[in-house]
Amino acid sequence: MYNAFMHLNWLAVVVTAVIGFMVGWLWFSPLLFVKSWMAEMKMTEQTMKEAAQKGMAWFFAQGFAYTLLSTIGLAVLITAHRSAGWCKGAELGALVGVFLVGPRLLNGGVWEQRSLKLNAIVVGHELVLFVVQGAILAVWR
Repeated sequence: MYNAFMHLNWLAVVVTAVIGFMVGWLWFSPLLFVKSWMAEMKMTEQTMKEAAQKGMAWFFAQGFAYTLLSTIGLAVLITAHRSAGWCKGAELGALVGVFLVGPRLLNGGVWEQRSLKLNAIVVGHELVLFVVQGAILAVWR
């Protein structure tokens, strides 16, 4: 894995992380799931405004940092497995989403007593994120 890490295309990793962050922006936007997510989180427009006043930029910075870290991990796996082509990258991304990230989030959801709908929104986002990023990273190595 060290060798794969040392041979990453860092431009591809950073751009893919930005694209992944934008997937999250779209996923949790009015176009897709923000209303359902807010309802399941028991958040209101007022609580969202209060969070923004407390430093939404810090939330975004943390979110991007975590997206970048997971993108690096996926890029290392794709490089180590020599996955080439968007389809193979998407497959590896789906594998990570379905068998690694998804179950860990669902396990946390059990203890946090998240609803099925909230789990579907959160895990669905991660699955889509890793599939999209895997496709990009496998093509742009």
